[in-house]
Order: sequence, then structure tokens, then C-alpha cells
Amino acid sequence: MEDKGELFFANAYLKKHFDRIVDWAVGDIKRCSRINPDGTCDNNGALVGAFILWCCAIEYFGGLYTGNADNGGTLKRYREFINKYMPHYDYQKIYDLRWSLLHYYSPHHFALVHENNLEFNKDKHLMKTNRGIYLHLGWSIKDLELAINNYKKDLESSSELKIKAWRYYKKQLPIMPVEIGELKPISNSLIVTGTSIQPISASGTVAESNWFK
Repeated sequence: MEDKGELFFANAYLKKHFDRIVDWAVGDIKRCSRINPDGTCDNNGALVGAFILWCCAIEYFGGLYTGNADNGGTLKRYREFINKYMPHYDYQKIYDLRWSLLHYYSPHHFALVHENNLEFNKDKHLMKTNRGIYLHLGWSIKDLELAINNYKKDLESSSELKIKAWRYYKKQLPIMPVEIGELKPISNSLIVTGTSIQPISASGTVAESNWFK
């Protein structure tokens, strides 16, 4: 049953913050990689960092889309958002890429590429190679932007999606600019984390024999 009060807050949040979240997420990827409109990047950009942010952004929008803020919900957030809005990507491999970059600084399954423009890489992006799937940063960003735009269209016409996004946003605030004056010291005994800390086993990633498949 739809909660009209919750929908009111969801609408207010989306109107005020959704475009900001897109800029904080996708905009930061672009700034990090120093990307140009044609998809070429400055060699001095934080290019691996840009791919890490790309993976994180997909999960965050997957959280908004599903409303799933569970500690163990990462795979679901990837699966649902990618299958719906980025279906030419393999959600399992993107999930593994995120894991391997964050934990091992290693791009399992993929060869990360930033050289040359979008047109040059049009037929190469997502092509299988002997070093893994060709993942071009310019096209990856472009595909993510298109996915978010399509999600936004669905969001604007669906009360259910709005409420899911609002619920996720309340539990998992995105990385955003914060005024230093807003940071107030508190006693260590009062610090409460938003999520519990869980031990992570390295067996959660894929075996080496599957990295390039």
C-alpha cells in the first residue's frame, strides 16, 4: 500500500537531490579521469580511480533502483540495475571487477582502456581479447549516463521506484560535499556506524582461471 506521506518526501528529495547525485557520482568520474567530450582522457588523470568510481556509481544507482540497502545486497544491486538499464554488460563480471579493483587492485575479466576517442573505440568496447574484455572508459561513462537517464525517466513516472529510492537514500547517503563547519566532535562512546563491520573472505571473488572469461 502506497504511503502518501513517504511519497511526498520522496518527491521532494528527487526534485532537490537526484541531479546533484548524478553530478557527484558521474561528474566525479569525469573530473577524476579528466575526460574530454570525445571520450579521450588526460594521461595524468586518475584513470584506475575513475573505473573504481564507475563501479561504485553503478552499485549506488542499483541501490536507489532496488531500495535494497542490505549489507549482503551488492550482487542484487548490480544484477537488477545492469539487467534493466545496461543489458549489454554482464552483471556478474562487473560485480567481480568492482571486487577485484577494490580488494586486489586487479581488473579481473577486463582490460581497462582509456586511449583514443569514442568513435575509434566504438567496435572495440566490450570486445573479448586475450587480456580480457576491452573496457573503454569513455564508452563506460557514456553507457552509465544513458542508463541513469533511462532510470530517471522510469523514476519520474513510478511512485514505487520513488519510494524505493527515498528509502535507500535515507540509509545510504551518497558521498557529497559537506561544509567543515557541519562536522562536530562527539565522544567516541557515541559514535555509531551506519553498517556493521563484517569479515570478508577472499574466496568471495572469482578464481584466477576465470578472470579473462
